[in-house]
Amino acid sequence: MTVPLLIAAAVAAVGDWLAVQFRLYRIEYVLKPTVLALLVAAAAVSDLDHDLKPWVIAALALGLVGDIGLMLSDGHTDRPFIAGLAAFLLGHIAYIIAFTKLGLRGLDVLAGGLIVAGIAGLTVPAVLRGAARSAGREFALIVAGYAGVLACMTVLGVGTGCIAVAFGAVLFLISDTLIARERFVTAVPAGRLLIIVTYHVAQFLILVGLIRAS
Repeated sequence: MTVPLLIAAAVAAVGDWLAVQFRLYRIEYVLKPTVLALLVAAAAVSDLDHDLKPWVIAALALGLVGDIGLMLSDGHTDRPFIAGLAAFLLGHIAYIIAFTKLGLRGLDVLAGGLIVAGIAGLTVPAVLRGAARSAGREFALIVAGYAGVLACMTVLGVGTGCIAVAFGAVLFLISDTLIARERFVTAVPAGRLLIIVTYHVAQFLILVGLIRAS
């Protein structure tokens, strides 16, 4: 059942990308949570290692909650956005635990650190300044904390040495960075489409990579 569910998730994801591109909001509101729900189901029936499975399912389920929160947000730092941010934060922590349980390799962790440092150095200062202007310094500190957890997830994802997981973790970082720039800095050309494509591919690659590696 795992492969059919992954295929169904991929089909739903492509449909969601088209809905985002053509601003078919009602279809988007159906397909976006459907993708993560199918990935949760795929993880649940997969042969993931029993030490990893609960954390992977939790990460994907929290991603689903985060998706709903961001969909309900009006584009500002409202309650649905904060709830979505909290869900994704917990999801990153669940992935951190899963990656650690899978096993880490020193040189790959170092490579992950260099990748994250490069991306963060180019984007985080402007995001934090924008967050402070938008919702105050306290909120900017929350964003900084989230960025730290996201960075840790990415470093450890690359640190697993699994190519699919590594690419997925980096794409997750890119997706969240694009969201932050859209919210707090400036509009990104084709930003909504880039955000959803990188996000879905990230979740898919991480899940498939962990299934194959465990």
